[in-house]
Amino acid sequence: MKSLKRYMMLILIVTFLVILSACGDEASTTNEEGGEDFEITLTYSDHDPPGAMRTDFVENVWIPEIEKQTNGQVKVNANFGGSLLSSQEVLEGAADGVTDMAMIFPDFYPERLFTYQIYKLFPEAPEKWENISTIFEESVEELPKLNEELEALNQKPLLVTVGLPTVFGASYEIDGIEDIIGKDWRASSRWHLESMKHIGANPVSVPWEDVYMSLETGVIDGVMTNYDGFHAMKFYEGAQDIIVGPQLWWASPFTHTINLDVWNDLPEDVQEGILKATEIAQEKFGEVYASALENTIEAHEEAGVNVKMADEEDVAYFTDEELLNNLRNTWIEEAKANHGIEDAEEYINSMLEIMQRGLDKE
Repeated sequence: MKSLKRYMMLILIVTFLVILSACGDEASTTNEEGGEDFEITLTYSDHDPPGAMRTDFVENVWIPEIEKQTNGQVKVNANFGGSLLSSQEVLEGAADGVTDMAMIFPDFYPERLFTYQIYKLFPEAPEKWENISTIFEESVEELPKLNEELEALNQKPLLVTVGLPTVFGASYEIDGIEDIIGKDWRASSRWHLESMKHIGANPVSVPWEDVYMSLETGVIDGVMTNYDGFHAMKFYEGAQDIIVGPQLWWASPFTHTINLDVWNDLPEDVQEGILKATEIAQEKFGEVYASALENTIEAHEEAGVNVKMADEEDVAYFTDEELLNNLRNTWIEEAKANHGIEDAEEYINSMLEIMQRGLDKE
């Protein structure tokens, strides 16, 4: 009988400790005035690895600023390198609430984020982040479909970043863009693949996560991508001859969003804090962007990579009038037929004006 009593007493003690522990894990603390400060944990998913230009900025600038501007009420659990959702899974996961916040790259979703493909039709852009940022801001204001597409996927856009300019990385000696002719080259966007085909390369579509091995094994001869992504994924180990084109921006905004249901459930003061943090971070990104290109080139030269800067002749391959007219006409036709953009020509004309204003500021 005594053993049974001891056993029951032990059960009661363990149960009490479990309850006490659970209470200690509640996301709330008592402030000095006796009220409760609730802590909100938001998950964030990003397919790029930590330590790269953009992911380092998100991890060490934007997220800490969110926590600061919400007075510690918001904590962000960041997941990089596709550890939560891959580049191909993130749109569905973000829409369904698998993650609260996400980095969505429109190139991987050319149909559901069709309007975002319009940036790819304007390959030459300003080199300064301040002017690139203005292009994104003005286009969102003048092209309403951009926000509508994200809202249809239960997403609210917050922060916009961008990759470093375009790099062409080859597993063979390359002195100019003409050297891609007849070779197998990978790009992420259908519009870039069309450009490759127009120039005379053999366009190849390879998932982002498979590019490194494809370069190493000769499945592809080269890759066209953003320079910071190229560096972060160590593609230079298999592609040691590169051409960097500062004039050829990586024309897709890296769009950092929050699930609309999650956003609408947040207290108003928390929403205001997140927006303030984003505004501050957006301005600071310019400092990061300005130094990253120079630092990456220096790192590659030290690693023995043959780095060449694109000249006017290289850029001309991608600004060819026939090529751009064909791409833009294709976009207009599909916009009208499949995406309900009846004024598609006006979208193209607006982007022409927006881009020119950005270039004029350089």
